[in-house]
Amino acid sequence: MATLDLTLLIIFGTTTVLGLLFAALCFRKALKVANEKDGDLKMFFWSIGTMLGLIVSGASAAYILLPILLHL
Repeated sequence: MATLDLTLLIIFGTTTVLGLLFAALCFRKALKVANEKDGDLKMFFWSIGTMLGLIVSGASAAYILLPILLHL
């Protein structure tokens, strides 16, 4: 594997994992806020954070990691 491929694999692999961790954290916070009175707006913003984490991790995995891994 070339050094550029290895560098991209490390950078975007870390981005994928951090995006998934961020999405899980936001989802957990959204569920916690859902039980509060007047927590609708907070739950909405935590849900948006969850979607952003999933989008970032999915995009970096689909467009960067899969072509590198399939090329091996």
